[in-house]
Amino acid sequence: MCRSLVGFNSRSLSFCPHITSMPEVTVSVRRSSPAAPSPRFETHHLAMAEKASVLDALFALQRGPCPDLAFRFSCRVGMCGSCAMVVNGRERLTCSTLVRTVGNNLRIEPLRNLPVVRDLAVDLKPFFAAYQRSLPHFVPRPELDQNDFYRIPHDSPEWKALDHQPQCIDCGSCYSACTLVTVNPDYLGPMALHRALNLTVDPRDNARTARLAAVAGETGAFRCHTLGNCRDVCPRGISPTHSIERLKRLATLDMFRRIFGF
Repeated sequence: MCRSLVGFNSRSLSFCPHITSMPEVTVSVRRSSPAAPSPRFETHHLAMAEKASVLDALFALQRGPCPDLAFRFSCRVGMCGSCAMVVNGRERLTCSTLVRTVGNNLRIEPLRNLPVVRDLAVDLKPFFAAYQRSLPHFVPRPELDQNDFYRIPHDSPEWKALDHQPQCIDCGSCYSACTLVTVNPDYLGPMALHRALNLTVDPRDNARTARLAAVAGETGAFRCHTLGNCRDVCPRGISPTHSIERLKRLATLDMFRRIFGF
């Protein structure tokens, strides 16, 4: 049985003769702490297995030269979103990103647009505060039967109007990549607006008007410049850009309905 799939020196791979090793990997990781708040980069060299992930490289650093390195992770299968970081300038889930797909020189940083707690761990309070401002909770219509399912036939206009993109895992990658959040921290952000669309087009929800008003304000959908950074970095393949464009159309139509009464 193999003692280790990843290691911080070539000897650790010798216990697994059937595992192919990569050329030596150079990892530059950003470090900071309350005691030393000025960020700095530390560079280390690691021997990694061929199928090692970026998160495995962080574990190797933690077991070796950086035992106090701080970062978040949980599921390790790309479902919880906890391990999102900026790797070589792009937001990625480190658990599902193989080192070999990025290259032998890694530069790992914390998510952007969020306060850094320590090293690669960020404070997500601003991210979820913006999320709450978009009214992300489901408000059922009062006439719905609480003891039965609400059926939506697949050939109905209601079904076609729903947002059929994958489920968001709240990793924060889109928020980090959004340049509008960088220049305007009060902007709701891609994830909050994507969630707002999911509920706005849901025929069972009763907060459509209030939610459209919340996302059509000064810090909402109409501030988006449609650069598509959020779409490009989403590990689930979601396009918040598409959701925001739909919100713009729905909010504009709702405004004309209220003005002209149709």
